[in-house]
Amino acid sequence: MTTVQLLVSLSLALGLILLAALLCQLAFRVSAQRLRGVIAAVDAALERAGLENRLRAQQWFALTWLFACLAAGMTLAASGGVGAGLLLQVALAAFIGAGAPWLWLRDRAVRRRLSVVRELPGYLDLITLGLEAGCAFGASLQLTIARSAPGPLRDAMERAMHEMRAGRSRSEALQRLGERMRVPALTASIAAIVQAEATGVSLAPVMRAQALRGTQERFARAEKRAMEAPVKMLAPLVLCIFPCTFIVIGFPIAVRLFWGF
Repeated sequence: MTTVQLLVSLSLALGLILLAALLCQLAFRVSAQRLRGVIAAVDAALERAGLENRLRAQQWFALTWLFACLAAGMTLAASGGVGAGLLLQVALAAFIGAGAPWLWLRDRAVRRRLSVVRELPGYLDLITLGLEAGCAFGASLQLTIARSAPGPLRDAMERAMHEMRAGRSRSEALQRLGERMRVPALTASIAAIVQAEATGVSLAPVMRAQALRGTQERFARAEKRAMEAPVKMLAPLVLCIFPCTFIVIGFPIAVRLFWGF
């Protein structure tokens, strides 16, 4: 690629980025008025991924556009020709660049949800121990947060504790916690706590039952994964190990038969 072609490609890439930025600003103005549902869905996805304090939906869309423009610009600058093939490559690169942040966001939300499911029984046990020792629910929650390792569930509970201290009721703060995390096991535990508080039932037996149920579910998930392991190992065995074994065993036999005939 000559220097002139490189400068032309870079100029086209810069123009494409500026045009995408202008379109992004226009899309933001339109989305603020007509696409509130999409913005709310993106905000919920960012909340599930634990990024609600760092990014908003508009900033996430801008980041997606930026990745798409960078991928398209790099493809345009690296290519040496022009034509329909180049246009297809640029479009494919822009699509991949725009989809990569969404895949990363989905993977982060899934890992966060699995971490919450794995840590929840331990947190319930600690809260139950505090209640059975005579502490109130707020004090038990505070002690659990202080003696737990950093993680998504600890951050979420700490935020709920701050909301309670700010004046929000316990039931409302816990329900907001369940809405942010969107984890069925956590939502069920919060529903049991809210119902016990509404009916005046002691929280200690309820929390003990929830902790026992969480522990049983964790063992059930471990047993399920152990039973799924042979099935998941079947494809690597058939595709990778068995052919190599057959080659090692069958090659000497084939050589002997060849020389025998």
